[in-house]
Amino acid sequence: MPGLVSLLLLSAPVLAAEPATQDNAAFEAELQRNLEAFEETVDRSQPIPCGRPPMRPERIKGEDLQFAPSRLTRVKETTYQLRCTFHLDGTATDCRMLKPGVGLDAKNREAIKQWRFKPATYKDKPIATTCTVSGKLKPRPEN
Repeated sequence: MPGLVSLLLLSAPVLAAEPATQDNAAFEAELQRNLEAFEETVDRSQPIPCGRPPMRPERIKGEDLQFAPSRLTRVKETTYQLRCTFHLDGTATDCRMLKPGVGLDAKNREAIKQWRFKPATYKDKPIATTCTVSGKLKPRPEN
């Protein structure tokens, strides 16, 4: 056992110096090839978090959400935040109201089904995302 420890200690400087002698240009080129291969095989229909990148989806169709006036009387906020998954076909699903504490009623869930979005892009290609969208809290007209 002491011989093994001595061998390891003697070879330690050589092992430590080995990465420093690696060609940085070759390492960068290999890393770039690996990233490109990954991007070619990534499933763009599986949502990733929004941000920069990828760019956010953009709503191109659909009415704004409206809330029952009786539910808005107790709310002091003027905007809402909604977290949804945006798919490549432009639809929004799995929407949850983050702010304020007013849930989505049946009319708002129907309105969201009618929404269509230009998908988010990552490296100029469409990709599914999970994002937070905002809007103004508007009272629903009473019929």
